[in-house]
Amino acid sequence: MSETTARRDADAVLRARAEIDLAALRANVRALRERAPGAALMAVVKADAYGHGAIPCARAAVAAGATWLGTATPQEALALRAAEPGLPDDVRIMCWLWTPGGPWREAVEARLDVSVSAMWAMEEVTGAARAAGVPARVQLKADTGLGRGGCQPGADWERLVGAALRAEEEGLLRVTGLWSHFACADEPGHPSIAAQLTRFREMTAYAEQRGLRPEVRHIANSPATLTLPDAHF
Repeated sequence: MSETTARRDADAVLRARAEIDLAALRANVRALRERAPGAALMAVVKADAYGHGAIPCARAAVAAGATWLGTATPQEALALRAAEPGLPDDVRIMCWLWTPGGPWREAVEARLDVSVSAMWAMEEVTGAARAAGVPARVQLKADTGLGRGGCQPGADWERLVGAALRAEEEGLLRVTGLWSHFACADEPGHPSIAAQLTRFREMTAYAEQRGLRPEVRHIANSPATLTLPDAHF
């Protein structure tokens, strides 16, 4: 490739742009709300809203009725919380992709809902809450079959629920939610859907029988919102 060709290709890239129709996004959010009128709606704006612009998309989704925003990383969630002008105070922001040594204290102080699915994360978030002097908002993620970042049923789940109960008693956290994620909800009738939903009900029932009182339970992604009313909690 010649230098001239490379420069011409670079110029072409710089001329590319995407025009995002926020009115269409608002219409989509309203349509999803109509399909699950009894449930809260979380607009997931991870990865810069999939390249569409996290902050304008978040504002559009909230204007259309989303009461939760979801991001993968805490850095994304903190950027949303710091956006100016700010989002309404009652909009909740959740993040779920954590690594050891992450910005737990910043997340706690910013009133983010953080996902916890392992004991190391429980230890880090309770340590951050103790240092901040503020109870953490924690959502426990159950692995119901996807195999991606959740707590396994059985002894692991029992241990995590027990740790959450003890931390609640100490005033270090509030378990605000129990959640999971479908693997094949975009394939209606796939046998894994019913299996995951059954396991989710079992795992949430165990947690609630032990004494947790989450504000929300959620497993429905967009396909399940459209096609699976039984997954609307």
